[in-house]
Amino acid sequence: MRSTSEPWRSAATVLVWAAIWLVGLPGAAAGEEEPAEESIEVELSEPEPEALERILEHFQFGSYGRVPIASDLRGGTGRQVRLVAHPPRLLEAPYAEIDLAYTHRVEYAGPEFHTQLTLALGEKLFHISGDFAADIAVRNLYLEVRDVLLPGLQIWAGSRMYRGDDIYLLDFWPLDEQNTVGGGAAYFFGPSNVRLHVGMNRLDDSFQTQWISVPADDFGAREILFMDRQRTVFSLRGEHNFSLASALKLKAVLYLENHSLPSGTRQTEDGGTESLPADIGWLLGAEASLYGYGEYKHINVYLRFATGLATFDEMGIPFGLDRDKKAAGARELLLGLSGNHEFGQTAGLLVGAYGRYFIDADPNVYDRDDAWELALAVRPAWYISEFVHLLAEANLQYLRPNGISPESGAHDAPLAFELGIMPAVSLGRGSYARPQLRLIYALSVLNDAALRTFAPEDPQRAHRVRHFLGFGVEWWFHSSRY
Repeated sequence: MRSTSEPWRSAATVLVWAAIWLVGLPGAAAGEEEPAEESIEVELSEPEPEALERILEHFQFGSYGRVPIASDLRGGTGRQVRLVAHPPRLLEAPYAEIDLAYTHRVEYAGPEFHTQLTLALGEKLFHISGDFAADIAVRNLYLEVRDVLLPGLQIWAGSRMYRGDDIYLLDFWPLDEQNTVGGGAAYFFGPSNVRLHVGMNRLDDSFQTQWISVPADDFGAREILFMDRQRTVFSLRGEHNFSLASALKLKAVLYLENHSLPSGTRQTEDGGTESLPADIGWLLGAEASLYGYGEYKHINVYLRFATGLATFDEMGIPFGLDRDKKAAGARELLLGLSGNHEFGQTAGLLVGAYGRYFIDADPNVYDRDDAWELALAVRPAWYISEFVHLLAEANLQYLRPNGISPESGAHDAPLAFELGIMPAVSLGRGSYARPQLRLIYALSVLNDAALRTFAPEDPQRAHRVRHFLGFGVEWWFHSSRY
């Protein structure tokens, strides 16, 4: 028989939860948010059996965004110079991400269910183009279950940006960066963790996908999927953090990727068929990072070697194939560096660089697709006050193809050098302090070989010296990117 005190206890529980909900409303309306690791809990002196199934819920909103607008001082739009695969980000195009996440934690059982949705908005801004259409993409759409089966074990599935550490000044993830639809698992134990994932894609390109029109059963025509080649990417990552001295730590990462593509048959324009062979590739990489010796201070060094299909981004179409239409002979060697140092409350210094050598799979040893490339950026900052900073940047891009330029008849080596100065207003001191509003002036100088990378009809080919004068903003908070 139920005690007469039980209705009062249930009613009290309802009132407590209602009060918690009402208290949370003003903060939500003001745009405030509790840290992800905190949650509101209520303890009952004598928990009912059903309380063991209590679920704590937490909503999180995050965002990343950047918007530059500038003039080239000739009446046109200020533009970024792109000679290499990953140029300095000083003059990047507009881009934004909106993160929506919800976490359910079963209080007494332990597992945590985390859902993540990230919408990305491209550089097509209505206020400059007059076009109301927008470039929208889903960058994250996945569920991750944490501390399932045993503490430290995570499993996930869905569509995900799956990334490690980046070179910020070049907007580049040199080791583990996947845009994948698949699933994976990670196990965290002490200072170490192991992560693996399997993902697939099928790009809307005749290299992987072909739809053709065939007669319908009755009349007319219908579309059928004639070729369906799904690329599969497997990755395995191991990490260990060593304590060296005091707060100084060393993070060591070993990384492996495998890319595979099945064979396929596509229809040619004359009605015949063309066979495309299966292909494969491997990527091996390592990272060493020093950190912990000061807030935001770090030095990261990256090394990777890739062969075959893995030398091409999973969102790209392989080129320079061999006689068998395979990427098996392609090779890539890359060395990257990123770092930041804060000189007390006075100044900061960001550095980013990479060097890369790439050869494709075709037998032509004088191929202009085979090349060395280098990008380097250095950004010092002087903190005039807590919120007012003076930033500067010097960067360069260098490309040295193996092949002869058909226009100059020589080994062209395009080179671009850029100097920029940026008074800025930031939310606090630090190279990574955001949000940040900047006034930007940048001067770019290109050599003759760099000018020849533009088409002869392109007006940009006539300007060895480029100007960029305008504004820029950048922010991030609770973003899945960082």
